[in-house]
Amino acid sequence: MALLGPSPSKAQLISDEAARACSQTSPDDTIASCSAVIDSGNVSGRPLAAAYAQRGFARTLKRSLAEAEADLDEAIKIDPDYAEAYANCANFWTVSKKFDRALQDGETAVRLNPNLPTAYFVRAGAALNLGQYDRATADYTETMRLRPSGSASVYGQRGYAYHKKGDDAHAVADYSEKLKLEPNDVGTLLNRGDALRNLHEMSRAAADYGEAIRLAPENPDGWSGRGGIRLQTRDFDGAVADLSEAIRLVPNNGDNYLNRAAALSLTSRYARALADEDVAIRLQPNGPLGYVNRGQTLNNLGDRVAALASVNKALQLAPGFPPALDVLKKIGDHGRKGSKPAAAPSQDAANGYYRMCAFPITDVGPSKDWMMKVIDACTVLINSNGGNDENRALVHLQRGSMFRRLGKYELALADFSESLRHDPSSAEAYTGRGNAYRGLELFDLALADHTEAIRLKPDNAVNYNNRGNVWHDMKDNERAIADYDMSIKLDPNYATAYYNRGNSRLETGDKDGAAADFQQAVKLNPALKPATKRLQL
Repeated sequence: MALLGPSPSKAQLISDEAARACSQTSPDDTIASCSAVIDSGNVSGRPLAAAYAQRGFARTLKRSLAEAEADLDEAIKIDPDYAEAYANCANFWTVSKKFDRALQDGETAVRLNPNLPTAYFVRAGAALNLGQYDRATADYTETMRLRPSGSASVYGQRGYAYHKKGDDAHAVADYSEKLKLEPNDVGTLLNRGDALRNLHEMSRAAADYGEAIRLAPENPDGWSGRGGIRLQTRDFDGAVADLSEAIRLVPNNGDNYLNRAAALSLTSRYARALADEDVAIRLQPNGPLGYVNRGQTLNNLGDRVAALASVNKALQLAPGFPPALDVLKKIGDHGRKGSKPAAAPSQDAANGYYRMCAFPITDVGPSKDWMMKVIDACTVLINSNGGNDENRALVHLQRGSMFRRLGKYELALADFSESLRHDPSSAEAYTGRGNAYRGLELFDLALADHTEAIRLKPDNAVNYNNRGNVWHDMKDNERAIADYDMSIKLDPNYATAYYNRGNSRLETGDKDGAAADFQQAVKLNPALKPATKRLQL
């Protein structure tokens, strides 16, 4: 959840003296006005220092930081006792993320003018960023005492300081005060939602996130916040819907994928959950929770060995990680230190299993009995130790291909995902997983995988044919035909692509084009019975 952090440069309390010098309604106008004052040669001493300080502040707002620093240095050089200049310097250092220097200049400003609200405000911002939350809340309180008219922004900042301190009750109170003054402030609604969630006031938190969504539907934080609440309150379909919208808006947030995967898994939609966990791991490769959740999902899909490998990866990243240990207990003790791994076959036996497992896959389907033999051979290799990434990727790929041909799409999906874990650039594994997703009618995921296979191997006609099949299933025959066209362009002798294109053409009303495609398919492959039947209709 993105929380509004301290941004004193946007809420600076301008001193009266600096305002008289050259403050205007916009940073550009302020810079122009202050430059005119400075260049006039008619002012000196503190008024001139005020002009430099105010121009430095405006340049800080515009993030012209080199020029801003030069102006603020000049202001202090002209008048070393000018508190407002130090306050603006503290703001500058906060924006520059040099919080120790910000705190130092804020303290100087307070010492020079203990009645200057700006001084306390910027010192509070520096303290907040340095984790000195008690000091930050005290300074924000003093800011409001000295200048009550500026309390709206200060309530928000003090509320955030309370939240960071872990005092969410006071945080909610401050956020509520700010919302009385600015009821449509989306950031404060989101922050109050977070604080209420921490206080387990789920209904109120959901209401705040919902209002943030109403006011700013393109802000992903409202959707992810409400999605998290719905997940915790077991509204799993609502959670999936909200988190999907958050992912659409910001597709690179791994936490949203993990939360959506949890909702999917809790409703037994394991295939989609695994897809989300794979994405989360790609986005956060050093996060142990993704591997733990993935292990649970793989176990639910029936691949216990892959599940243990995933959980053990989490323990490598975070030794003693409690969620990993809990899942390990549920799966079984295999993989723990001291447990006995599956006995490795002899070298001769392993070579035999490998020959059986790794036989070439062709378009001509082997018999069911043969496929079961392949699965058994691959399983022995998977369950034993040893083998490099290349070999293990191939073994999972082969077993996944057999499971897919047998219509066991979820088992196939687990194997293809494991194959990709060992070889992330395998176009064949993306193709296989895309076909498994298609079998499960998860067409958006199938499209994504076939598109990745095309990216990895753009000259492979089969990849375009496979993606064309998904477009056809989705009733998008225009895109399907385009992919079949590319497949045929790459391989003019690919009978299956002609047959598939014929089906799409037939559905668009192009009977002559369909007939021509079916004829060409039969010409290239007389054994392609579905094409022959089409010609007989």
